[in-house]
Amino acid sequence: MGSLFILLIAVNATAITLVVSARLAMIGGDYLKLSDLCKERRIETIKVKTPLLVPSFSSRGFPEISKIHGVLSEYTPDTSLISAYDIRYGHLDAEKIYCSEILFVDSGGFEVGTNQDLSDFYGVTNQSKEWSEDRYLETILSLKPLSSLVIISYDTRAALSDQIGKAQRFFSKIPRDYARDFLIKPLTEDSGSIDVKSIVECCEELGEFDVVGVVEKELGSSFLERCRSLVKIRKAFYEQSIDIPIHVLGCLDPLSVLVYFLCGADIFDGLSWLRLAYNEGTAVYYNSYALTEGLWTQGYTAIHAAASIRNIQQLARTQALMGRFARSHDWGVLELKLDHQKQIQALIGSANVEFQEVV
Repeated sequence: MGSLFILLIAVNATAITLVVSARLAMIGGDYLKLSDLCKERRIETIKVKTPLLVPSFSSRGFPEISKIHGVLSEYTPDTSLISAYDIRYGHLDAEKIYCSEILFVDSGGFEVGTNQDLSDFYGVTNQSKEWSEDRYLETILSLKPLSSLVIISYDTRAALSDQIGKAQRFFSKIPRDYARDFLIKPLTEDSGSIDVKSIVECCEELGEFDVVGVVEKELGSSFLERCRSLVKIRKAFYEQSIDIPIHVLGCLDPLSVLVYFLCGADIFDGLSWLRLAYNEGTAVYYNSYALTEGLWTQGYTAIHAAASIRNIQQLARTQALMGRFARSHDWGVLELKLDHQKQIQALIGSANVEFQEVV
């Protein structure tokens, strides 16, 4: 069914703001208000507010990750994400992983898997060592409570009810003060996407976890499809009065996180901050960054370090702006370029988000 857009004109004389239209995306009556989709939420067990932008460290594509972590971890005081696989096999110094107030620990599925991240370059594959759920559990039980820990469940492809049951049994074996982040995977090995219909049907059971996670590329094959999936999941939660955060794994570029945030997601992690340089809201190749910043006499290592530190600073600023937006829903606080704002509004409108355009 096509979209129906209703244009309204109103004048707020006090704020001298011209509201030129209200976009009601009424595709199949499946829309939800922006104010209900996009808001501050809490990871209840560790009492932390969202939104959260989480820089990740991984050996996949970064064989010298221990050295990179040693240099850059001091700039990630709020949050970071690491893999239990990298702890287990010494790719990270187990005594130095607690550099952030909040530490997400992933199962290692990304490090041992062959599926590519959306920001992978050159089809990077991994020569992984033996890995299993038992080894993951042993690694989790070796952690120290020196940070607020958020543990992501072990990757499982099965019927969603079976995934939920397996995650519940896994989480029952770890300390209760560790937050539980349940990662939803596709139902079968052959499927590239999660089954949103199953999530909608099981959302009451999902409310038992602190966080529900989804991998960005498994939300759908296009940007629009991924946004629509998020809106459907958040709408199902909303109708059951479930207000837990949604974690999008594998996505940390500045504009993408804003779009998914507006569609109901709350937590974002990824490696793009180590792969690309953030510049005016977009992620660019290092040569472009060196040119625009006048760093063209510097070698790759120096440029990479400078860009990565600046990326962390930009993520912190973007997170703060997203927090302000979640409280006000004032488009002005996001400081978007006008053409970026128009494209984002067109995308989320097509994804069944009801909102007002203000110019």
